[in-house]
Amino acid sequence: MRFAILGISHETNTFSIVPATYEEFENRGILRGQEIADKFATSDHTIAGYLEASDQMGFDAELLMHAKAGPIGTITKDAYDRLSGEMLGMLRDQGPWDGVLISPHGAAVSEEFPDMDAEFTRAVREIVGPGVPVGITLDMHANISKDTVANTDVCIVWRTCPHLDTKIRGRKTAELIYRTAKGEINPVQFIEMPPMLVNIVKQFTGQEPMLSLVNECVAANEFPNVLDTSISEGYPYADVEEMGMSWITITDGDAELAEKISKDLAASAWTKRVDLNKPVHSIEDALTEANERYVGPKPDGVENFLPDDGSALAEVEPSEHSQLGPIVLMDVGDNIGGGSSADSTHILKVAIEMEIEGYLQSLYDPESVEACVTAGTGAEISLEVGGKTDDMHGESIRVIGTVGVIDDGPYEETRPTHGGNRFYDDGRRVIFNTVDGMTILLTSKRSGNTARAQMYSMGIRPEDYRIVIAKGVSSPRPAYQPIAAEIILVNTPGVTTADLDTFEYKRRRTPLYPFEEPVYPA
Repeated sequence: MRFAILGISHETNTFSIVPATYEEFENRGILRGQEIADKFATSDHTIAGYLEASDQMGFDAELLMHAKAGPIGTITKDAYDRLSGEMLGMLRDQGPWDGVLISPHGAAVSEEFPDMDAEFTRAVREIVGPGVPVGITLDMHANISKDTVANTDVCIVWRTCPHLDTKIRGRKTAELIYRTAKGEINPVQFIEMPPMLVNIVKQFTGQEPMLSLVNECVAANEFPNVLDTSISEGYPYADVEEMGMSWITITDGDAELAEKISKDLAASAWTKRVDLNKPVHSIEDALTEANERYVGPKPDGVENFLPDDGSALAEVEPSEHSQLGPIVLMDVGDNIGGGSSADSTHILKVAIEMEIEGYLQSLYDPESVEACVTAGTGAEISLEVGGKTDDMHGESIRVIGTVGVIDDGPYEETRPTHGGNRFYDDGRRVIFNTVDGMTILLTSKRSGNTARAQMYSMGIRPEDYRIVIAKGVSSPRPAYQPIAAEIILVNTPGVTTADLDTFEYKRRRTPLYPFEEPVYPA
């Protein structure tokens, strides 16, 4: 059996002013053939799950093309036309196929297609025809439409946030498509899309209210004749009709059962809609609490519990060292994984005003990187850092300090990471140590803080700092929970702020909770 593997992966923040051009995809990675295996085979990515299933089940995995850009603004028509044209051409020309496995993100928006994932799956289905099983594995932040589900035979969503089960869920998709191709099962899907969303600050699946919703979804998977159940948190920064939470149930030929389970799971979540949208700390409160609660550095070789089996990150009984280590503040408004600028200075500004020492964060600032490189290691210089992408993420902040290590940018992480990635690249980067006790990692590429190796590879030991700023909401947890004394979410301004009322939505469904109070079920 021959299965095609392909996909365009992008989480589109429609409020970002930075377009996802073809060049942005080139910078992040347009992979063809063996390049895909080189990038993902040894990772915990969805495609690694597809490849593992190929080895174990004996089908041939034909790696066609995969393209990914960082989560920024809307995909240009030129980018989608060029990427989909080449990719779908491969699918058309290299067939026939016994199955297709797609690896996107699930929240893609292009200039031409607001529901780009549905358009891509429609085109795939048109090429291979109705008789070839098509499977798709989606990020838990996917905005999933009925069209995407209708265009596929198996639609499976990751179940953990941060995303630790990516490979596991990819393998499940491949397994079901393989069994479908062999005629062993007849998958039937149903998606329920209640009129609600979950705020980004409540999407951590290791705590309530999401913890019990995920557990309910997993338990429903054990019902007779059920092949899989998925819960999608959705992505609130994409102004599209399908934005919001959804549940997908796949049964073996039982459409009525699939519908009932999806609706029952959604109805349970509806009762928790208020808790799913509660606010978190302000910048001032978070910094004050962090400064007061800090005890001391984490000893060498000591980490908090972090499961490595793909399960949700859960709260555990404290150890004698659990109170030691940095207080990690999650910068919600500058969530790089959600399409933000990576150069927000809102927290930095207040931290300087509060004269906080032992402070560590990264900032995307190619201009400052270049100034440091020109000055050279050991030079003391003045910089205007951050706040250069737009007017949503603060103004540039003047800092004086010493240029530290200068590095080209690539690094590797073998510890568990959000999304299962292994290879990273910050671009040319520099350590800048300020005269007032702060360390800033300046990067020339927009980089999140999802791998602790980002700091270790520069000689920075985050365990020794008082306060660490992690740009994200849930994605930095696998990296920083093992060394953190505490994690505090901070509601900052920006293109990924938790204050959704600051955005002007034009395409979303109405009514939609929490913007309105719909009647559900209708």
